[in-house]
Amino acid sequence: MKKIVFFGTSNFSREILKTLKQHFEVLAVVTQPDRPVGRKQEITESPVSKQARELNIPVLKPESLKDDSSLKELQVLPKADLLIVVAYGQIIPKAVLDLAPAINIHGSILPKYRGASPIHSSLLSGETETGISIMLMDEKMDHGPVLKIEKVKIEPEDTFIELEQKLCELAKTLIIPTANDFLEGRIQPQEQDHSKATFCKTISKEDGRIDWNTNVAEVFNKYRAYIQWPGVWTTFEGKILKIKKCLPNTIKTTAGVVSLNGEKILVGCLDASLELLEVQLEGKNPTTASDFLRGHPNFVNTKL
Repeated sequence: MKKIVFFGTSNFSREILKTLKQHFEVLAVVTQPDRPVGRKQEITESPVSKQARELNIPVLKPESLKDDSSLKELQVLPKADLLIVVAYGQIIPKAVLDLAPAINIHGSILPKYRGASPIHSSLLSGETETGISIMLMDEKMDHGPVLKIEKVKIEPEDTFIELEQKLCELAKTLIIPTANDFLEGRIQPQEQDHSKATFCKTISKEDGRIDWNTNVAEVFNKYRAYIQWPGVWTTFEGKILKIKKCLPNTIKTTAGVVSLNGEKILVGCLDASLELLEVQLEGKNPTTASDFLRGHPNFVNTKL
């Protein structure tokens, strides 16, 4: 059985690890250190760390792979045939990449959307398709030659949650045959067209703030992309108001102003409006927009 070392951190990575364990000997898992999470800042292990423990795979959690101690931990492992990287969250230095051929699973159609947030970026841009790219790794971000690309359709109602799951299922079907074909010399890696490369950024909480002076499609795409984190939000009476569920609406109203159209609670955008279905005021539980209005009758005609 071929031997691999797996690098990953997210839920997406966790699902890939489960698939790989069925077909390869996983010598070790490298993941991000335990971090404070949530309002209470409780120290929490990554999804991949938890999965690795359940699968009885040794786990390494270096703060940085650039440290000599981290490299030594990897060097003392049995010789790996392959390193497989999925949403790990750190740059992997050349010294580690030199240990064995390394392949990466990336959630876009490369060379488009290189970087840390390809699924979010596809949704933000209103793309109608995306895909999984499996590539050889080099020292540059998502730059290496491609082994396999397969596309999926993005439905208009898809949020990050649905699209990530689609891509995860696709990746699980592709990774085993692609890895084996590469190891057996049956794939000729194809250089990317670097002149067409685009890049996506690391997301911050501030990115979720809604600008009501943009088209409703842009606002709704932001909601679709950021539904999991950081969420989309505005402010009401000096507090953050998260938009938990919403729909685009063709009714034209004043940008940023809350209005009532029948039973629909609308906020104006540049060209149309956003219908609020569920909201959450800072410090409170989520509630339907209609219940929120009953508790805050002054919400209508407010400028957000």
